[in-house]
Amino acid sequence: MTGAHNHGMIVTGTDTGVGKTIVTAALVTALQAHGFDAGIMKPVATGISSASHDSDPDWLLSVTGCRDDLELVSPYRLNLPAAPWVAARHEGLALDVERILKAFHTLSARHDCLIVEGIGGLLVPLSDDLFIVDLIARMKMPVLIVSRVALGSINHTLLTVECLKRRGIPILGVIFNHLSPPLQTMELEETVQTILHLSGLQSFGELPFCEGLPGTWARHRDQLVKAVDTQELLQALKLSARA
Repeated sequence: MTGAHNHGMIVTGTDTGVGKTIVTAALVTALQAHGFDAGIMKPVATGISSASHDSDPDWLLSVTGCRDDLELVSPYRLNLPAAPWVAARHEGLALDVERILKAFHTLSARHDCLIVEGIGGLLVPLSDDLFIVDLIARMKMPVLIVSRVALGSINHTLLTVECLKRRGIPILGVIFNHLSPPLQTMELEETVQTILHLSGLQSFGELPFCEGLPGTWARHRDQLVKAVDTQELLQALKLSARA
């Protein structure tokens, strides 16, 4: 974790739709249960109606009880369900990374630990010459990779690892997420083990499939939080449990 100066982590995914928001909620809830004031951030959210209050940032604030202003938690909330650069251009905007970083540093100073949820994968563009991975590099926090438990995940996860390593960004580890009903097959179990073996990463848990998320979060919260290896996570973050 050399080079990480802020307390917390950035949650990135091997792709869009791998469950970063659910993982972020589980991580924050787990840290809160251990006595930490954990904050959240989603720098850019897309696919949001101006009248909507059920976006990912709104949902995260609701289920975690965080009281930070939405403008800090998510400085850019854009209408078009597309990559941030595309969605911003659609609204005649240019994303200001300094505005995002100012909000990030404000939140980081307020909380014991800040969990930043990324946008899509690492090479999702913020502009014509800036990608999510470049923003991550400037935040100077270790990255936790969310990987699907499915065929194809080996390639996607190892590409994500390679991208981070090329930029010298510290990788905390990986957390696996079941997005469909479990299939008790040797192939899927071997997928997880192969990712861990080839990447050399530590696993911080394997979240089970829970039908109806995020709407069924309250019903499945304890199960999802329990699936996070919180003790190992605290150790990796060099945090001492308080509760």
